[in-house]
Amino acid sequence: MAHVLLIGKGGFGDLIPLFALAKSLQQRGHSVLMAAEQSHAAACATMDLHFSPLHECAAVQGGGASAGHPSAWRERLRNTLAPDQLDSELQQLLPLVEEADLVIGNQLAYAGRLACRVARRRWVFSAASPLAIPSRQDAPYWPYLYRYQMQAARLGLSQRWFLPLARIGTRALMQSQVRSYRRLGVELPGHPRFEGLYSSELNLLMTSPELAPLQPDWPQGTKVTGFAWFDPPFLGGADQEEALVAFARAGSAPIVFAPGGSTRVDPGRFFEQSVAAANLLGRRAIVVAAKKFHDRFTPQGDVLVTGYFPYARLFRHAALVVHSGGVGALGWAARFGVPSLLAPSEWDQFDNARRAQRIGLGRVLDVKHYTAQNIAAAIRSVESDPQVRQGLARMAPILNAEDGAELACAAVESLL
Repeated sequence: MAHVLLIGKGGFGDLIPLFALAKSLQQRGHSVLMAAEQSHAAACATMDLHFSPLHECAAVQGGGASAGHPSAWRERLRNTLAPDQLDSELQQLLPLVEEADLVIGNQLAYAGRLACRVARRRWVFSAASPLAIPSRQDAPYWPYLYRYQMQAARLGLSQRWFLPLARIGTRALMQSQVRSYRRLGVELPGHPRFEGLYSSELNLLMTSPELAPLQPDWPQGTKVTGFAWFDPPFLGGADQEEALVAFARAGSAPIVFAPGGSTRVDPGRFFEQSVAAANLLGRRAIVVAAKKFHDRFTPQGDVLVTGYFPYARLFRHAALVVHSGGVGALGWAARFGVPSLLAPSEWDQFDNARRAQRIGLGRVLDVKHYTAQNIAAAIRSVESDPQVRQGLARMAPILNAEDGAELACAAVESLL
C-alpha cells in the first residue's frame, strides 16, 4: 500500500472534499497523512487521520480590516495569492513530501506544489469549486470583477475577456511566488495560480459534472468526479441534533439561513434581516450562527438558532435554504430537492451562483440588497418558479447517485 500526503489549506468547505478522499484512501489500506492548518487538528483527530500542522491562511480565517472596508479585498487577495509564509511552509512540507509516494493538494496548497517540484514527487491537484479550473468556453464569474461582468452581461458583451484580465491581475499579485521559483532554480510552467498549480497527470474537480461539464480547454488529466458526499463527524452533537429534529417536526418545514465564507465571522446585518424576512413571510426558520452571535437574537418560538451543523443532517429538514453560494451548501440542498436562494459575497460564490441558476437549483439575490423585504420577495419568487421545481426534480436523483470520493480514489490509485 502507498503513503499518500494530502495538503489542504483554507476553511472547512475547502477541506471537506479532501477529508472524504483521505478516508476513502485510508479505508482501502493506504497510509494517509493530512497536512493542514492547526484549526483542522481536532477534525483530523476525530477521523483518526494522521495530522501535520501548517500555518493558518489569513485570508480564509478573516481578521484585519472589515470585509466592507476598501482595503479589505486587497489584503485578503494578496494573502490568498502570495502568502507571507510560503517559504517557511515549503520547509515544513519538504520532508513530508520526500517521504510520500504521492501528494494531493487543493487550490491554496501553493507550497505543496512547489515542494513536489523541488523533491520531484508526483502531484495531484484537487478542488471542489469549478472556478479553480476556469474555461474560456464557459466563462466564469470572478470575485472583484463580478459587478463589471454583470454589467457586461446586461449589455450583451462577451465574458471571455475577463479571464485574461483575471490572469494578469493575479499574476501581478503573485510575483513573490515567481521569485521563490527562480531562487530555487525550479521551472514554473505558466501562471502560478493556474498551470503552475495543476498536475500533468491528474486534476480532480470534486463537484457534479452537471454544474461543471468537462471543457475542451481544461488541463490534461482533468476528471469531474461528482460530489464527494461527506457527513463530518466533528460538527454538531446529539443534543443539537435532537433540538433540530424536534423543531423541524413541530410545524411546517422551515427556511434555513446558513451564511458561508467570511459572512460567518463578519455577518453584518445578515441575521437580523433574515429573521425579519421570515417574520414577514409568516414562516418558521432555522438560523445557523456561531455561538458568539446567539445573544443577538430575540427568542421567538418560530425561530431556532443553532450552531454549525452538518448540511447532510440539516438541509433535509428545509423548505428552502438561504446561503452564500458555497459549492458544498449548494450540492447538499439540491441533493435533497431543496431550492436555494443564493447571496454570494466573495471568492467562488459568484460563479457557483451563476451555475446554480443556470440549471435551475435556485435564484440569486445581490448581497447589497439583502434586506428583509427583498429576501421575502426573492423567497416567494424562488418557491413559485417552475424552472427551479423542474431543475431540482431532475438534479436530485442525479446527485444522489454521485460518489465523488470513490471515483477520485480510483483515479488516484491508478497512479500508484
